[in-house]
Amino acid sequence: MGEIKNTFDKLADTVGGAAGKMKASGTTHADTFVAEAAIGNLYEIAASSIALTRSASPELQAFARRMIEDHTTATHQMESALETNETRGVAPPEKGLDARRQSMVKHLKEAPDDAFDETFLDQQVLAHEETVSLMRSYRDEGDNPQLRSVAAGALPVFHRHLDHVKQLRRALA
Repeated sequence: MGEIKNTFDKLADTVGGAAGKMKASGTTHADTFVAEAAIGNLYEIAASSIALTRSASPELQAFARRMIEDHTTATHQMESALETNETRGVAPPEKGLDARRQSMVKHLKEAPDDAFDETFLDQQVLAHEETVSLMRSYRDEGDNPQLRSVAAGALPVFHRHLDHVKQLRRALA
C-alpha cells in the first residue's frame, strides 16, 4: 500500500511541477514574481530541513544544507529589494507555502525510508526547473528593474543547484 501511495504522490508532484514550470515561464508581473520566488524559497528550506533528518546520505545532507543556506540568502535578498523605492507598491509575499508545496512537503514526510532520497531528489529537480524558469522569465521580461536584477543575480545560483541535483539523482540511480 505504501508503495502505491508513494507512486501516486510522485505523480501528483510531477504534474504540479510541470504546471508550476509552465506558469513560471510566463511570469512578468512583479507581484507574481515575488510571491512565487518567496514560496519557492520557503519550500526549499522546508524540504531540505526534512532531508537533513531523513536522509542517511552525506551527499544529500550536504546538498540540503546548501539549499537552506542559499534559499535563506535569496529570501533576504528579496526582502532587501522590497525595501527600496524602486519596488514601492509591490505586494509583500505571504509567509507560508501554497497548497501545492504543502502537498509536496507532506509527500516528502510520508515517503517510505527506502524511497526518501529518490523522492527528495525528484522534487528538487522539479522545484529547481520551476525556479530557473521563473528567474529566467522575470530577468528577461519582468516589469520591475530592481526585481529583474534580483532574478538575474539568483539565476546562476539556482541553475547550479539544478545541475547538482541532477548529478546527485544520476548517482543514486
